[in-house]
Amino acid sequence: ETFLYRLNVFGHIVHLVLISTLACLPSLLLNLPVGLVARKYANYKRKKALAASKVKVLGYDVVLSERVVCSIVLVPTLWVIYGLALVVFTDFDWPTLAVCFTCFPLFSYWGVHAAESGMVDVKDLRPYVMKMIPSARKRLAALPATRKALRDDLRAQIRKIGPSLGNLYFDKELNWAEITRETSRMSVAAAEEKGDAKKEK
Repeated sequence: ETFLYRLNVFGHIVHLVLISTLACLPSLLLNLPVGLVARKYANYKRKKALAASKVKVLGYDVVLSERVVCSIVLVPTLWVIYGLALVVFTDFDWPTLAVCFTCFPLFSYWGVHAAESGMVDVKDLRPYVMKMIPSARKRLAALPATRKALRDDLRAQIRKIGPSLGNLYFDKELNWAEITRETSRMSVAAAEEKGDAKKEK
């Protein structure tokens, strides 16, 4: 059973890595070059803006805006470069070239989503890897019992402290605007009473 369990976990890891790699291939060709150039250009503009400004601290607003502007220009430029490379270095006919060039925006869009999903898959890999380690697997197996104990302790504390909160604990529907006004009024009244007590002293 342990061997089959480890084999199943290993299969999940291989599946996640393989699918993420295949899905990121369009992004590597169509988005990665633009991302690298945009990062360099945005950092250059950030340093230039920081040198010319007395109020900017880090200039991350410049980085974001410059990356967007640079990407808007470079993405279609890269498509044109790839299209010209296909015309010059391949013997494709014009319908095939048109299909390839038309697919560039679609593959670029898919690449962005694949990169986002890939980051999620990378985060999902950690639990599977941890399950391959015996000591970590024991800790993971003990987590449900720990979670149940914490949940029971929290509910016990709520049952113990809750009645002292009055309507906040017993009422099913609460008017938070009224509660906020009442709390503010009580705070002001307490501050005034404290001020009057100091004056009497």
